[in-house]
Amino acid sequence: MSFNGIRKRCGKEKEAANHMARRSSLRIPISLNVRCKAYNKVYSGTVTNISENGMFVKIKEKNIPEDAHLTITIQLKEDSLHVPVKLIRLKKNDGECEGIGVELSAPPQKYLDFVENLMLVL
Repeated sequence: MSFNGIRKRCGKEKEAANHMARRSSLRIPISLNVRCKAYNKVYSGTVTNISENGMFVKIKEKNIPEDAHLTITIQLKEDSLHVPVKLIRLKKNDGECEGIGVELSAPPQKYLDFVENLMLVL
């Protein structure tokens, strides 16, 4: 392997290690239909993983602003859980949006209870 190849590989490994270090809580795989609201527009999506301080939402929407603050609505058995989030990652493939990574800066207690209950059934 050339020196440039080694440098590229080490750079990717370092980037992956930094990415994992930023994740401070366990991600739970899930398939959960949600509604996302940003700037008076509502999008439909599916949460594919969830944690105490973030989630990834699979969504096919081209016009989500990259600096968006959204409200994600999770339908519970008896009511709805509205979770304020900040978009931190927009995952694209060939220019098309595949999903969004969102972060909760101050998760509501009801949300934390919901995630804790998910962990108990794993």
